[in-house]
Formats: sequence, C-alpha cells, structure tokens
Amino acid sequence: MRNTPLPSDLQHRVLLREPLCALVHWAHPLADAESISIQALANEPFVFFDPQGGTALYSETLALLHRYQIKPFITQEVGEAMTILGLVATGLGVSILPASFRRARLADVVWVPLQESDAISEVWLVWSAVREPSAQMRNMMQLMLRSAEI
Repeated sequence: MRNTPLPSDLQHRVLLREPLCALVHWAHPLADAESISIQALANEPFVFFDPQGGTALYSETLALLHRYQIKPFITQEVGEAMTILGLVATGLGVSILPASFRRARLADVVWVPLQESDAISEVWLVWSAVREPSAQMRNMMQLMLRSAEI
C-alpha cells in the first residue's frame, strides 16, 4: 500500500520510494521541460483523485502541494489513475502521479519530473503487529523485502 496513517495493530516496511511527476497534455507549455518546480503548477487546473477513492495518493499529493503553499484548483476528481491519465490527455488539466504509472502510455500525455526532493511516494509492505505471520507470509515478505529497491 501507499504511505498512509496506520492503526497501531499494523506494522510496515518501505518497499519502494519513487518520484512524483507532473502530467501535462502534449501541447501544454510545460510539456517541453526536462523537469519543473512544483510551483510551475500553482495556477493550473488539476485532475485529482477523489478523496473518497481510498487511495493515499490523494492526501499525499494534496500535502505536497500544501507544503509549497499551493491550493489546487481541482476541475475533476476521479477514482482511478487511468481516468486521470485520460482526462489529462484531453487537456482538461494537469495532475501528479508516481513515476511507475508511466507504464500506462498515452500519446497525448507528457510526464515531467518534479524538482523537489520531497516529491516522492512510498509503497509499503504492511502486516499485522498482533498476529504471527504464517510460513507462507514470512516467505513472501522475505522475497519482497529482498527485491525492494531501498
């Protein structure tokens, strides 16, 4: 899961830290930039996750924007990352997603790295702190932790 506040009966380890990128339409003025400061998005219309969508990316992205005193003008809130990509591809607005979402390629969307060092997203391995994991669970956890990029 993505980083989010956990109840005390759960533990976690970071499996992956990945950069966040701005998504813009290919004709957007920022599309040719090698990288941008998040401040470049301050006055842009945003396509955002729905706050009720159950993803930590909503609060994570909002917190990042707020750290840089950006109050986003949200034109659309949706539940799926693919819908965000599609709406950015139509030119409805810009968005911010983890770099791993680049695998979903759309010709009209350009991914622009953000320059801020805190523009990252974490993926966590989460397990119960109160229940002993099964042998299969321990094996899976070891495999995941061994292959983690951290």
